[in-house]
Amino acid sequence: MVWKTFAWLLISLPALAGAAELPINTKLGGDFELPSTVATTSRLSDFKGKVVLLNFGYTSCPDVCPMVLNRMAAVLNELEQSRAQVQPVFVTFDPERDTVERMQQYLNYFGKDFVGFTGTREQLAAVARQYGVIAIAQQSDSAAGTLYTHSDYIYLLDQQGRVRALFAKSDTIDKMVEDVESLLED
Repeated sequence: MVWKTFAWLLISLPALAGAAELPINTKLGGDFELPSTVATTSRLSDFKGKVVLLNFGYTSCPDVCPMVLNRMAAVLNELEQSRAQVQPVFVTFDPERDTVERMQQYLNYFGKDFVGFTGTREQLAAVARQYGVIAIAQQSDSAAGTLYTHSDYIYLLDQQGRVRALFAKSDTIDKMVEDVESLLED
């Protein structure tokens, strides 16, 4: 009997360890309600029950944002059948240029299932504070106008909307897929 219990633990341990290895970040995150590409207003909690890949940026970003969104798309493509259980979300910090229509057009390049959020400058600043996002506007003499120096993390949220990981550009696609799958197995 003891051997059977021990054997069950050995077999079950890898499955149990996956999401347990991803701590719940209690300092970042939270729900928000903003205009979105799917409704007049949406809440992050509308995606409860799905794992969320969340990123902050702006559609006029010349380099960082397209690379990060491509990484999110690569993760989703690796998930194959599980893709429907993961929601990619992009929140702008450039509301003057990033209208709902502009965001929808931009996000379609990365996947039809990407959802974009915009809002007033004050609303977006409040959400950025919730997630510890850094975005510093810099005037540019180029045709691009205002550019932003900003953080580029992809936030991994579990099915309850809790931040479980922050992916940096140094994290591999395989590592990101592994962490997403560990939450899907919970």
